[in-house]
Amino acid sequence: MLKKMCFIMGFFIMGFPLLAYSFDCNNPDFGARIEDLNKDGYFVWYMEKGGISYYNYTGPCRMKMHNHADPMVSFAFIQGQLYARIVNIPEQEGQVEDIRDRLEKNVPKQLGTQPYSMKQDGDWWIYQWYNEKDNLTYKVKVQSKTNEGKSVCYYESLRAKLKNINEADDPASLAN
Repeated sequence: MLKKMCFIMGFFIMGFPLLAYSFDCNNPDFGARIEDLNKDGYFVWYMEKGGISYYNYTGPCRMKMHNHADPMVSFAFIQGQLYARIVNIPEQEGQVEDIRDRLEKNVPKQLGTQPYSMKQDGDWWIYQWYNEKDNLTYKVKVQSKTNEGKSVCYYESLRAKLKNINEADDPASLAN
C-alpha cells in the first residue's frame, strides 16, 4: 500500500508541472507571448513574411481533425504575440459533403457560434465564424474536387496591428 501511495504521489509531483506548462494546440492562448508559450522549446521558427513570424509546433498536438486527416499545423506571431493557428490538410479521400457536414456540426460546438458566412468560390467552399467573446475569427476553405483543406483561426486584435500588408502575406486571407 505504501509503495502504491508513493507511486501515485510521485506521478503527481513529476506530472503536474508538465500539465501546468503544456501548450494546448486546440485552444491556444491567442495574444500570449512566444517566450511564455515556448518554455519547453517546441516552437520552431521557420519563416518571417510581411511582419509575421511563423513557427511549427513540434510538441504533442492532437486535434479532432487528426481522426480524419493528416493536418500540417503551424502558428503565426505578430510582434512576438500569438496571432493565428494555420492548418493545411492535403488531398484526401472521401466525399466533400461528409467533410462539410463535419465542419457544420463540429466547429460551432468548439467556437460557441454558428457560421456567419458560407459561400462557394469556384471549386472551394469557404466558411467563416466569428467568436465575439474571444475576438477570434475562424475561416475554412475546402476544395470540392480534391478535399484539400485550409483553415486559420486568428486573433482580430493582433490583425489590427498589421499595416499595409499584402493579402497574400496574411494567413487570415487563406490566399496561399
